[in-house]
Amino acid sequence: MNVFRTRLPARHLPAARAFTGNRVIEFSIILSLLVSVHALAGTQAPTIRLFPTTVVEDLRQTSAVAKEMESGLQEVIARLDQQQQLYQESKCDGAEDDPGCQRLARQLGATYLDMLGIMEERLPDMEHTVNNTRLSLEKRLRSELGNKMTPWMLQETLLGGNSRETSAPSPVMRGRSGMRLSERFKRYYELVASSSSQSDQSLAVLASDIYLDMEETSELIARTREEITRATLIEQLNQSFGAITPQMMEIVGGVKSILFGDETSQIQIAGPPPGSIERAYRSPLEN
Repeated sequence: MNVFRTRLPARHLPAARAFTGNRVIEFSIILSLLVSVHALAGTQAPTIRLFPTTVVEDLRQTSAVAKEMESGLQEVIARLDQQQQLYQESKCDGAEDDPGCQRLARQLGATYLDMLGIMEERLPDMEHTVNNTRLSLEKRLRSELGNKMTPWMLQETLLGGNSRETSAPSPVMRGRSGMRLSERFKRYYELVASSSSQSDQSLAVLASDIYLDMEETSELIARTREEITRATLIEQLNQSFGAITPQMMEIVGGVKSILFGDETSQIQIAGPPPGSIERAYRSPLEN
């Protein structure tokens, strides 16, 4: 007798049909749950790559160019400081008609023109590397955060959506005074080079900080190059009279503040652009 061909008694058929129907329902529920879990997994925040090798190299190059510019200007600015000190110690303020003071003023003006000439020569390279870094970061921010994430995911990534995750905040240096320009870019490079140990939130905020810093720096360089052209023309005219103008000293102070982080200098050409970005943006990592 073949057991597989045995028919169930008629009285057992309703129960068998009910059992089979229940199994079908259970299977359908499990299948629905699996589909839901798979769909949920697809909505999780994707892995973001904000600092590929190209961006890291751009940052390294920006720091190197800034360092080279500082080295080129350090000697001429030190000479300017010495000449200005001698001018003041000689009590030339208010004695512009004195032949000796006129000679000192012309020497100081010539050194000032040397400084402007070095800046005019080096700033294009600086502008090029800063813009390269800015554009590279802008491209990564658009592709990694803008295209891969929904607005909700972006908010969660930037502001932190998981209270169980704790990560050490990265230092924020955008616009920080008292720090050499090359040191700030070098520090950015070091942070980015070790970015594998940081969370997506820290990386996103760091990338935003660097991008905004590069944008401000790019605008500043463009305005500085315009100022150099005007200041050079004015000083060439002043050389005929042997006079020192307040604008000359303000520009020297601004250059020192930009490059060497001299907090005591009044920034003339280093101020933020109109509609200060510092007020418009504040990093979540700042206290």
